[in-house]
Amino acid sequence: MDPLAHASIGLMAKSIVPKAPLWALLAATQVPDLLCFGFMAAGVEHGAVTQLDFEHGLQYLSPSSIPWSHGLFMCIVWSIVVAAIAFVFYRDRRTSIVIGLMVFSHWVLDFIVYLNIPLFFDNSQLIGLGLITSGPGLMIGIILEIGLIAGGIAIYLVTRKRTSSRYLGKGYF
Repeated sequence: MDPLAHASIGLMAKSIVPKAPLWALLAATQVPDLLCFGFMAAGVEHGAVTQLDFEHGLQYLSPSSIPWSHGLFMCIVWSIVVAAIAFVFYRDRRTSIVIGLMVFSHWVLDFIVYLNIPLFFDNSQLIGLGLITSGPGLMIGIILEIGLIAGGIAIYLVTRKRTSSRYLGKGYF
Protein backbone atom coordinates (compact mmCIF):
# COMPACT_ATOMS: atom_id res chain seq x y z
CA MET A 1 0.00 0.00 0.00
CA ASP A 2 0.91 3.61 -0.37
CA PRO A 3 2.81 5.17 2.56
CA LEU A 4 -0.10 7.55 3.15
CA ALA A 5 -2.50 4.63 3.59
CA HIS A 6 -0.15 3.10 6.15
CA ALA A 7 0.18 6.46 7.91
CA SER A 8 -3.60 6.82 8.07
CA ILE A 9 -3.64 3.94 10.57
CA GLY A 10 -1.29 5.97 12.76
CA LEU A 11 -3.64 8.95 12.53
CA MET A 12 -6.53 6.72 13.62
CA ALA A 13 -4.52 5.30 16.51
CA LYS A 14 -3.91 8.76 17.96
CA SER A 15 -7.45 8.65 19.36
CA ILE A 16 -6.58 5.46 21.28
CA VAL A 17 -3.33 6.79 22.77
CA PRO A 18 -3.61 10.57 22.98
CA LYS A 19 -0.39 10.77 25.04
CA ALA A 20 1.67 9.17 22.25
CA PRO A 21 3.40 11.61 19.91
CA LEU A 22 1.86 11.57 16.46
CA TRP A 23 5.30 11.29 14.86
CA ALA A 24 5.93 8.01 16.74
CA LEU A 25 2.65 6.50 15.55
CA LEU A 26 3.28 7.59 11.96
CA ALA A 27 6.90 6.39 11.98
CA ALA A 28 5.88 3.01 13.40
CA THR A 29 3.55 2.39 10.45
CA GLN A 30 6.54 2.81 8.10
CA VAL A 31 9.04 0.56 9.92
CA PRO A 32 8.87 -2.39 7.46
CA ASP A 33 9.45 -0.11 4.47
CA LEU A 34 12.29 1.74 6.20
CA LEU A 35 13.90 -1.59 7.05
CA CYS A 36 13.36 -2.75 3.47
CA PHE A 37 15.25 0.26 2.11
CA GLY A 38 18.13 -0.48 4.45
CA PHE A 39 18.17 -4.20 3.66
CA MET A 40 18.04 -3.48 -0.07
CA ALA A 41 20.92 -1.02 0.23
CA ALA A 42 22.89 -3.71 2.06
CA GLY A 43 22.03 -6.31 -0.60
CA VAL A 44 20.10 -8.52 1.84
CA GLU A 45 16.73 -8.04 0.10
CA HIS A 46 15.62 -7.15 -3.40
CA GLY A 47 12.34 -5.96 -4.84
CA ALA A 48 10.27 -7.48 -7.60
CA VAL A 49 10.16 -6.20 -11.13
CA THR A 50 6.51 -5.32 -11.73
CA GLN A 51 4.25 -3.91 -14.36
CA LEU A 52 1.15 -1.92 -13.46
CA ASP A 53 -1.79 -0.99 -15.64
CA PHE A 54 -5.49 -0.40 -15.04
CA GLU A 55 -6.58 -3.36 -17.16
CA HIS A 56 -4.49 -6.07 -15.48
CA GLY A 57 -3.47 -4.51 -12.16
CA LEU A 58 -0.05 -5.27 -10.70
CA GLN A 59 1.78 -8.07 -12.51
CA TYR A 60 4.98 -9.58 -11.08
CA LEU A 61 7.63 -10.03 -13.77
CA SER A 62 10.24 -11.29 -11.29
CA PRO A 63 9.97 -12.37 -7.66
CA SER A 64 10.99 -10.24 -4.72
CA SER A 65 12.90 -11.26 -1.64
CA ILE A 66 11.73 -9.22 1.37
CA PRO A 67 11.58 -11.69 4.29
CA TRP A 68 13.60 -9.61 6.76
CA SER A 69 11.45 -6.51 6.44
CA HIS A 70 8.01 -7.73 5.36
CA GLY A 71 7.78 -11.43 6.29
CA LEU A 72 5.04 -12.30 8.79
CA PHE A 73 7.48 -13.73 11.33
CA MET A 74 9.87 -10.78 11.14
CA CYS A 75 7.04 -8.21 11.22
CA ILE A 76 5.96 -9.77 14.51
CA VAL A 77 9.57 -9.55 15.73
CA TRP A 78 9.90 -5.89 14.61
CA SER A 79 6.56 -5.08 16.26
CA ILE A 80 7.78 -6.50 19.58
CA VAL A 81 11.14 -4.71 19.28
CA VAL A 82 9.51 -1.35 18.51
CA ALA A 83 6.97 -1.84 21.33
CA ALA A 84 9.83 -2.55 23.75
CA ILE A 85 11.70 0.56 22.60
CA ALA A 86 8.52 2.62 22.98
CA PHE A 87 8.07 1.28 26.51
CA VAL A 88 11.59 2.38 27.44
CA PHE A 89 10.80 5.92 26.28
CA TYR A 90 7.16 6.33 27.34
CA ARG A 91 6.88 3.95 30.31
CA ASP A 92 3.27 3.31 29.36
CA ARG A 93 2.12 -0.20 28.45
CA ARG A 94 -0.85 0.93 26.36
CA THR A 95 1.22 3.39 24.34
CA SER A 96 3.95 0.85 23.67
CA ILE A 97 1.48 -1.86 22.63
CA VAL A 98 -0.31 0.48 20.23
CA ILE A 99 3.00 1.65 18.72
CA GLY A 100 4.00 -2.01 18.25
CA LEU A 101 0.63 -2.70 16.61
CA MET A 102 1.26 0.18 14.22
CA VAL A 103 4.30 -1.72 12.94
CA PHE A 104 2.19 -4.84 12.45
CA SER A 105 -0.60 -2.87 10.74
CA HIS A 106 1.83 -2.39 7.84
CA TRP A 107 1.95 -6.16 7.31
CA VAL A 108 -1.86 -6.46 7.46
CA LEU A 109 -2.40 -3.80 4.78
CA ASP A 110 0.32 -5.26 2.55
CA PHE A 111 -1.21 -8.74 2.99
CA ILE A 112 -4.51 -7.39 1.65
CA VAL A 113 -3.08 -5.85 -1.52
CA TYR A 114 -0.03 -7.98 -2.47
CA LEU A 115 0.59 -11.66 -3.25
CA ASN A 116 4.27 -11.98 -2.37
CA ILE A 117 4.48 -11.64 1.43
CA PRO A 118 6.73 -14.38 2.88
CA LEU A 119 5.66 -16.24 6.01
CA PHE A 120 9.19 -16.69 7.31
CA PHE A 121 12.39 -16.32 5.30
CA ASP A 122 13.52 -17.01 1.71
CA ASN A 123 11.92 -20.06 0.11
CA SER A 124 9.02 -20.03 2.59
CA GLN A 125 5.45 -19.85 1.37
CA LEU A 126 4.38 -16.50 -0.09
CA ILE A 127 0.96 -15.30 0.98
CA GLY A 128 -1.33 -12.37 0.35
CA LEU A 129 -4.80 -11.68 -0.96
CA GLY A 130 -3.46 -9.89 -4.04
CA LEU A 131 -6.24 -7.31 -4.26
CA ILE A 132 -4.35 -5.13 -6.72
CA THR A 133 -3.31 -7.95 -9.07
CA SER A 134 -6.35 -7.46 -11.29
CA GLY A 135 -7.79 -4.41 -13.00
CA PRO A 136 -10.97 -4.27 -10.88
CA GLY A 137 -8.97 -5.12 -7.75
CA LEU A 138 -6.57 -2.27 -8.48
CA MET A 139 -9.49 0.15 -8.64
CA ILE A 140 -10.91 -1.25 -5.38
CA GLY A 141 -7.44 -0.91 -3.83
CA ILE A 142 -7.24 2.73 -4.87
CA ILE A 143 -10.68 3.39 -3.37
CA LEU A 144 -9.63 1.56 -0.20
CA GLU A 145 -6.48 3.69 0.09
CA ILE A 146 -8.41 6.93 -0.43
CA GLY A 147 -10.95 5.79 2.15
CA LEU A 148 -8.20 4.96 4.65
CA ILE A 149 -6.51 8.32 4.14
CA ALA A 150 -9.78 10.26 4.42
CA GLY A 151 -10.87 8.21 7.43
CA GLY A 152 -7.52 8.62 9.16
CA ILE A 153 -7.52 12.38 8.69
CA ALA A 154 -11.17 12.67 9.79
CA ILE A 155 -10.69 10.58 12.94
CA TYR A 156 -7.51 12.47 13.82
CA LEU A 157 -9.16 15.89 13.36
CA VAL A 158 -12.28 14.96 15.34
CA THR A 159 -10.14 13.54 18.15
CA ARG A 160 -7.87 16.58 18.15
CA LYS A 161 -10.83 18.93 18.28
CA ARG A 162 -12.37 17.04 21.22
CA THR A 163 -9.05 16.86 23.08
CA SER A 164 -8.16 20.53 22.60
CA SER A 165 -11.65 21.73 23.60
CA ARG A 166 -11.34 19.64 26.78
CA TYR A 167 -8.00 21.29 27.63
CA LEU A 168 -9.08 24.80 26.62
CA GLY A 169 -11.81 24.78 29.28
CA LYS A 170 -9.26 23.84 31.98
CA GLY A 171 -6.73 26.56 31.27
CA TYR A 172 -4.06 24.35 29.69
CA PHE A 173 -3.60 26.67 26.70
